[in-house]
Amino acid sequence: MRVLLILILLANLGVYALGQGWLGARPDDEGRDPRRFSQELNPGAVTLTPKQNP
Repeated sequence: MRVLLILILLANLGVYALGQGWLGARPDDEGRDPRRFSQELNPGAVTLTPKQNP
């Protein structure tokens, strides 16, 4: 029973470490590239329009 408790605690610690980014990139940060915003050529030319319903 004690071994099961230790295994569960280690698994929880591993999942927490992954979520905090201690073992690499955080899952939330995958696919994000903040450098692209600074490289945008003409950000004022972008216009947002509401979605058109058919």
